[in-house]
Amino acid sequence: MFPDIANTEIDTQKSAETTNLGKSFLFDFDKGDFILQDGRLVNVEDIEALKVWIEKVLRTEKFRFEIYKNVDYGVALEDLIGQTLPRQFVESELKREIRESVIKHPMVSDISNLIAEQDGSKLKISFKVNLVDGNTVNTEVNI
Repeated sequence: MFPDIANTEIDTQKSAETTNLGKSFLFDFDKGDFILQDGRLVNVEDIEALKVWIEKVLRTEKFRFEIYKNVDYGVALEDLIGQTLPRQFVESELKREIRESVIKHPMVSDISNLIAEQDGSKLKISFKVNLVDGNTVNTEVNI
């Protein structure tokens, strides 16, 4: 009457998934150059590579550079900063631009707790990156 399942094996152990967040070279965004150690580029992986990728995306103005003309890469912030638009509109658009740009990374599911503070011509952006594996990464970028 009942199916014979006595010989069926059930795998109850979760497979340990390691999230591959990529590789990159360490970049000094203040100096505008790659960081060298013993004359070689410094490799970074996973979380550090993701942070480099995020900062690069947020520092790249969308459609400004020829290499990114046909690719939806970067953020459109210049039209928002320094304009006489309503503050709530600027904040909303700023958050939308940042979110839409960061979640393009295949391992990022969303961002949360986004705070953008303008200090003169500088913009300080901080937020939490929510990864597809459930982990989070706190990020801060000064533009």
